[in-house]
Amino acid sequence: MIDASVEQFAQRRHEYLRFTSKLEVLIRDLLAAERIDFHLLESRTKDVASFRDKVARTSKAYRDPLSEVTDLCGLRVIAYYQDQVDAIGRLIAAEFLVDDKNSLVHSASGAEFGYKSSHFVVQLKQDRSGLREWHGLSAFTAEIQVRTVLQHAWAAISHKLQYKREEDVPHLLKRKLFRLSALFEIADDEFVSLRDASSIVKKEIVEQLIGGNRKLPLDAVSLGQLLATSPTVAEICANAAEAGFNFDPPDYDPDHDNGDDDRTSDLLKLANIAGLQTVEEFDAMLADALTWSRDYLLAQYQANERLTPGNWHVTPTFICELLLLHARANSIRLGHLLVSGYAHEPGKRIYGVAQSFKSTEA
Repeated sequence: MIDASVEQFAQRRHEYLRFTSKLEVLIRDLLAAERIDFHLLESRTKDVASFRDKVARTSKAYRDPLSEVTDLCGLRVIAYYQDQVDAIGRLIAAEFLVDDKNSLVHSASGAEFGYKSSHFVVQLKQDRSGLREWHGLSAFTAEIQVRTVLQHAWAAISHKLQYKREEDVPHLLKRKLFRLSALFEIADDEFVSLRDASSIVKKEIVEQLIGGNRKLPLDAVSLGQLLATSPTVAEICANAAEAGFNFDPPDYDPDHDNGDDDRTSDLLKLANIAGLQTVEEFDAMLADALTWSRDYLLAQYQANERLTPGNWHVTPTFICELLLLHARANSIRLGHLLVSGYAHEPGKRIYGVAQSFKSTEA
């Protein structure tokens, strides 16, 4: 019977591959619709050799392996926070038929071994399986694993140690492993608390800026808010666009925009090097730069065009970075750009323009 089942699976595996592929697209669309961010989503369809190994195990006898093996198609969603895992679980329960008997949703419990992710065995609901694009796939099942980044790390490391079950662990190591499991769980809880606290701090900073407080320390939140709301930045960006810079990056996807976080971090680092410590000091630098920004940005654009013609796609944050390089030319060295991630040649070119630019209005 095993050989017959394996042969049947081999002949139909293309259908399982199709189901896995379509299911991954569906899960991505559902997460996007609910605005649930995630670290990684991956999928796989069991290969023929793995299927044979599974049905040949003596620990479990299958009457009909193709219908009883529930993980022929598998997806894994790795979220950042535990409450996102919970939200994804609720989404799966709402959108699919969940086989509660074969699914496993873990909760924090001292009685559990290790640090577990949740596993949902699912089928399409009737309203979706009846759609033309899902024709022939209504009886297929898939296993969807949902875990946090830390749960994923725990699974990877414990798998490397070959400790899948509690009885696998040597007695002398059990206490250490349970302590590590508890630390991982605490860390997941603390990351949620840290995220929530960060949101509160961000709200307070924004309210102070709106209220006119410019004495605030310069950090990622205060700098980001200044760049997003400053009329001076808007005018500078208009000058940059007139010079030829393009503010619409290629393949821009607003649903997956990271808010220019990395560039803001680079700008903040350069501002600190230049001795700018408060929002007021940075805002004053921008106000002064407004008088010479048009000619300077044109010089930067033309220097780039001579060597690498084509649209130079930028963000407001990067434009402010260009201005800072000239406004504090005595403080910032080429090495500061290179350690911030600039490639050598474009970094050298940009730095050279910032150092050599002269303006009668500067």
